[in-house]
Amino acid sequence: MTVAIKLKLVVHFPAAGEPFKDDSADPSETVGQLKQRVLSAFGLTEGPTEDGNLATYTLFAKKEPLEDLSRTLGDIAGDHHVLQLKLQKMIVQG
Repeated sequence: MTVAIKLKLVVHFPAAGEPFKDDSADPSETVGQLKQRVLSAFGLTEGPTEDGNLATYTLFAKKEPLEDLSRTLGDIAGDHHVLQLKLQKMIVQG
C-alpha cells in the first residue's frame, strides 16, 4: 500500500494579517496552480492598477524567486515535508 505524501504549506504575504496555509498540499501541484490559489485566497489580482501601473506577484522560496510556473512544489520542498514561501508584490510603473 502506498501512502500519498502531502506537504504542509505556508505562504506569507506581508500585507495580510495571516498567512495562507494548506496542511495537505499535493507535491505535484505546480507553482502556477499554487499562485492562483494564493492570489484568490488573499483577494489579489494581477494586472493594471487604478493609477496606471502594473501589479504582479511572485512567490519566493527563501530568497529564490519561483519564476518557472511549471515547477512542482515537491521539487521545491525536496526532502522536507513543510514548505514556507513568501508572496511579494511587484509594481511596474506605466
